[in-house]
Amino acid sequence: MAKSRLKMLRALPTFVCCIAAAHALLASDGEAERIRRGGKSLVSNWHVGPFFEYRRVEPGGATFWAVRPFYSQISDDAGRTHVYDALWPLFTLHDHADASWWRALIAYGDSRANDPTWSFNVFPFWFSGADRADDGYWGFFPFYGNHPHFLLMDDWSFILWPIWHTYTVKGVRSRAVLWPFITWRDAPREGLGIWPFWGTARQRESRHGYALWPIVTWAKYDEDRDTSGAGHSWWLLPFYGEVRRARESQTMVLPPFFSYAKTDAAVRWRLPWPLVEVLRSRERDRISVWPIWEQVRGYSYAGTSGAKGAAERLKGPVEERTWRFGWQLVESTDLETKNTLEKRFNFFPFFTRERRWRKGGLVDDYMRIWPFYSSETVNGRTRRRMLELMPVRHVEGIERNWAPYWSLWESEDRPDGRTRYSIFFNFIAWQTDAPAPAEKGD
Repeated sequence: MAKSRLKMLRALPTFVCCIAAAHALLASDGEAERIRRGGKSLVSNWHVGPFFEYRRVEPGGATFWAVRPFYSQISDDAGRTHVYDALWPLFTLHDHADASWWRALIAYGDSRANDPTWSFNVFPFWFSGADRADDGYWGFFPFYGNHPHFLLMDDWSFILWPIWHTYTVKGVRSRAVLWPFITWRDAPREGLGIWPFWGTARQRESRHGYALWPIVTWAKYDEDRDTSGAGHSWWLLPFYGEVRRARESQTMVLPPFFSYAKTDAAVRWRLPWPLVEVLRSRERDRISVWPIWEQVRGYSYAGTSGAKGAAERLKGPVEERTWRFGWQLVESTDLETKNTLEKRFNFFPFFTRERRWRKGGLVDDYMRIWPFYSSETVNGRTRRRMLELMPVRHVEGIERNWAPYWSLWESEDRPDGRTRYSIFFNFIAWQTDAPAPAEKGD
């Protein structure tokens, strides 16, 4: 771990020249957040409004302290969890039992305790690191680089991309000159393309080709166990296309706008795509009138096909019931398994309600009336807050570093019966204890 930390510290100074990476803003760390909220048995709690907070909890003496919005820190030696934020989301470092990761603007990296792998990246310009064999790699995009595992590619190398690059997927080497114009691929999935004029490639038991892509495309299929069987497909844009295989038939008019597809498991209409789509299958029924309305029903059943399978589907429990209005502006979903039931309703961003039950009863209940109020009950602990400016849930960096600045009023009911209250952005706080049990005869 010391070696990994030293490598990360050497790399950190380069982050100051970068801008924020938006995809990392919603990173979640639920265990660290439970420590921040007070853990199991609160020992110390000091605060000065939203600006300063210190908590120490037992068992293990885990601590949380923050000088908001500049810095916050969670330290749990017993759980081997440490979290550090500086002007979140500009910088965060998470050090867990077997791995560490950090992010600073658009720079990020990670390391592991039990193997020599580590990485340092400044997206999309620089990447470097070592793999499990402790072999180093690096790249300065688009000039030169080699990466052992990037996206779905293995052993990806490039020089003056897109002038030249090469990579491997499932043992098959692909190469490109002036990508995507000239590409070729080794056996057993050999292929050659001079885009957009002509190309051909083998994929498993099928052969695909195109001419003046995407105007003319075609494919020839052999029988295999995992797809729709032997047959062929082709289309001539923008007029007509068809698929004729052993277990699939599809007809397209003015593709991809109008189509009818049928397999041994489903039937689908697009009239036209993406505005109207109807799907009927043994596992899922879906009606979509985009962007106005969508309804989805998913099923659990024991049958496989035919009328018997349809009858068993109707007897089986419904696993999913979803409807959406205004694309995803208004959404309601029920998800049911053997042991759990989840209900979610969202009118983004103004109202959200999420509930989850297990056999023992309600275990998770969340409601948000944006931007005025939120309440959350998890494992017997209930927190309520006014105001609530975050329009989404599970943004733990916001909870650690920013939420107290808009917490005009907050209460927290704990499993032991105590309740903590705070008002005026945590400048005034007090706690009530659980009422003493009544004596016999009272």
